[in-house]
Amino acid sequence: MRKQRWMKTAALFLAVAAMALMPGLSSRAGTVIHAKRETKSAVSDLRTSSDSFYFAVSGMYTYSQLQSDIALLTQRYSGVSADSIGNTADGRQLYRIVIGNPAAEKKILVVAAMHAREYITTPLVMRQLKDLLDRRDSGDASLESVCVQFVPMLDPDGVAISQYALDGLQTNAMKRKVNAIIQSWAEWGLLEDTNKYNWYLNKWKNNANGVDLNRNFPTPGWAPLKDLRDKPASDLYKGPSGGSELETQAIMRLVQSQKFSEVVNYHSQGQIIYWAHSKAGAEVREREHNMGRIASRLTGYGLVTPGSGASEEGCSFKDWLDAEMNVPNITLEVGLGTAPVPETQLETIWTQNRKLLPELIAELLGRSTLLEEIKNEERAAKEQIEAGQSGSVQLNSAPAGKDSSVQLVAPRAE
Repeated sequence: MRKQRWMKTAALFLAVAAMALMPGLSSRAGTVIHAKRETKSAVSDLRTSSDSFYFAVSGMYTYSQLQSDIALLTQRYSGVSADSIGNTADGRQLYRIVIGNPAAEKKILVVAAMHAREYITTPLVMRQLKDLLDRRDSGDASLESVCVQFVPMLDPDGVAISQYALDGLQTNAMKRKVNAIIQSWAEWGLLEDTNKYNWYLNKWKNNANGVDLNRNFPTPGWAPLKDLRDKPASDLYKGPSGGSELETQAIMRLVQSQKFSEVVNYHSQGQIIYWAHSKAGAEVREREHNMGRIASRLTGYGLVTPGSGASEEGCSFKDWLDAEMNVPNITLEVGLGTAPVPETQLETIWTQNRKLLPELIAELLGRSTLLEEIKNEERAAKEQIEAGQSGSVQLNSAPAGKDSSVQLVAPRAE
């Protein structure tokens, strides 16, 4: 086992070294103007030393930094394994990191960066992973009874486009393909105006094929879903068919093979939580409500009102998990403003989410005192209202400054 772990670590380090030595490929193709991106600098070593993690600092977090951090995690901590659940069209790996007890019946999946421009979620979940390991090494035995699996960057090709435009792509074939997508939207003025061109790529949400992964799951809602883009684009295109994309297929295979007890899916932005789904069974909805209650209390994010129209008849990851797989799950939208959320928000996002996974694990193992506290407060509030003693009661699970008796109505999850 020790030898296998050493070989995996060595392979990951070699992959990072190969990327560092790879000559740059021209991003110019056809007639597209590609101005130098001034808002995104080249990858720099922000670590304070060679044995520290890139995700520990508030800088733009890249795929190559993720590779390096995975290698360092497997070297520094015992009980950490890493592999790939699939490949992307541009030749990147879809990494999975597993901690805890692989044989445990109870399993949690944490997914981040399903959307390219939402890559701030990757260093967040990497910090959560390390925090769980540190808690374990400090005496917390929870990981002995649960397995936690992380897919920290589900759309690495798209992330590379959002961060470095066409220079982020590894193969000439994908550079030509993305360039063709840009040219197909020439009516937006992308070819004449470098500011519009750079804005378009910086806001890239889809994978390198121009498909929105969170609109690509093969649910009954895929066909009737109105496609806001009728062809490959930087955002909102649902793809040529449900489940058409390699990334979609990979995460589906993982869920189907692992029988997860619950799934946590990180997106940005808005500081809201999607938890309910009309297609989910009663038991799943109750589990999701408990997950949402805990998440709202710890993060301060608002819970989206059930039946508000968000994620009800679509083809998102949540739609598929609820309607097809019957797996309890929540989607958290972190950060404020527009994506890419500024890296300066990472410390706040981390503070808001730091305690979430430990508490969800405690709830899954039947050890959560916080959930019982929340339920007791809800019962007390209901009794007060029914007794006419209070028309509006504030609960601690509500976001600061919001009335907890009203849940938020929000658009479909990003």
